[in-house]
Amino acid sequence: MVIMMNIPDDIKNNLKESSCVAYRDGIVLCRSDELPLKGEANSVTEIDRSAQEILIRHVIYDDPDFPLTVEYTADKDFVKEIVHNKSVSVIFLGKSMEEKSVVKVELSKEEIAIMKREASIV
Repeated sequence: MVIMMNIPDDIKNNLKESSCVAYRDGIVLCRSDELPLKGEANSVTEIDRSAQEILIRHVIYDDPDFPLTVEYTADKDFVKEIVHNKSVSVIFLGKSMEEKSVVKVELSKEEIAIMKREASIV
């Protein structure tokens, strides 16, 4: 899956190496040299909530011995989007912000229920 997009300059300038950001439309952008081995793999999604932020972590089992972890903060609107889609597209970007790889993370019914509860979505 290739998703061509124009990434805004503020994201290009602020996305640090080995970090991820909730972008839009259920898309997460990650700048990393560590790339997934395949586009779809089993995963587990973990959600933590602090006072104002929702921290989402996807553990992607593309290699069962060395799973890939994607972690980012999201607002309520982004969580609504991924709950509606029942998935997240994680786009891995290279140093020049070129698309290197895409992984689609499917969310289970239980993960969606937890996200709804943590983000106070009815």
